[in-house]
Amino acid sequence: MSAGPASDGSADDVGSGAGTADRPSVLVVYSVRNLAKIERHVGPLTEAADVTMVCIDADESVDGVDYVTVPDFGVRPVGLVLMALAAFVEAWRGDYDAVASFSLLPNGCIALAVGALFGLPTHLGIIGIDLDVHVEARYGAVVRALIRRFDAVSVPGTAFRDRLLELGVAEDRATILVNPIDVGTYHPVERDPEFDLLWVGRFESEKDPLTFLAALDELADRGRSFNAVLAGDGPLHPVVERAVRERALADRVDLVGWVDDPADYYRRAGAFVLTSERDALPLSLVEAMATGLPSVVPAVGNVPDVARDGETALVADDRTPAAFADALDRLLGDDDLRERLGANAGNVSERYSYDAATDDWCDVLVTMDVVER
Repeated sequence: MSAGPASDGSADDVGSGAGTADRPSVLVVYSVRNLAKIERHVGPLTEAADVTMVCIDADESVDGVDYVTVPDFGVRPVGLVLMALAAFVEAWRGDYDAVASFSLLPNGCIALAVGALFGLPTHLGIIGIDLDVHVEARYGAVVRALIRRFDAVSVPGTAFRDRLLELGVAEDRATILVNPIDVGTYHPVERDPEFDLLWVGRFESEKDPLTFLAALDELADRGRSFNAVLAGDGPLHPVVERAVRERALADRVDLVGWVDDPADYYRRAGAFVLTSERDALPLSLVEAMATGLPSVVPAVGNVPDVARDGETALVADDRTPAAFADALDRLLGDDDLRERLGANAGNVSERYSYDAATDDWCDVLVTMDVVER
């Protein structure tokens, strides 16, 4: 997806709000400012519908998306209130067939209110936190009730879809909408690895880089030769640095900091490692697999959708340093296994392309009775 002309960031940027006979018109409520997320989550919808997105200060834009933007004056709650007002005004002024959103709080709540007022079907895209955190919180009963009110609820994989059904979402309203990758960038390559193991992500407890370091420590104790790269940053960075020193891994582990585009690291690595405590389906895993990297992963979230043990990856028996060390030891010691897993992993790009995401959006539109199958 390529970026088009930038919005000027004002609330006067008004979307078209009118579909055609073949293309419905969808109003998207999404407060995110991250262009890459807009491209992945909303960009594929532009192939199936006319899209207007209400958001906060979009400094850049995605081709095919019209914008209604509001400022937040440096105070996010102010921006969210203005965004809600802008969504109501745009729905009133335009001629929309549906309202779509990502993340229940606050975007989905705004979409529900707009849909109820103007009689429009609504969509909620759950990326992770709604099911991982909000549903289990003290206010979880309210969250579950709100989720059940949407005409279509999309999730990135089968485990989350099963969870929706457990929460009482009707089966015909629960859909899968993949988080796509650019298959032109992430594709299998001939590799002569410069380092053995790669870990990519934020240095925070849910991504759990410390378990990766503990597994490496165990590998070192077993006499296994390796070198590894951690690409990331975050609140645990000082703790990670200290763990590298205390475990005497400084000559084996390179901390390269945050990397906006890790494609080069995927191509230079021998294997990818995921140690997350919870995750919907990390984009880094899909990207790494699409480049032909074998992986070692835990069975969390929707990861088993792409990481099938012994076929496309090695799945640790449990999420402990010893279990990860066992899997890594096996992978590093078997060239044929690494080659086979990597070759199979590259096929993930077919299901996680932008075209596949557009097909999923078409299913969402059918679910909302916006278009016919």
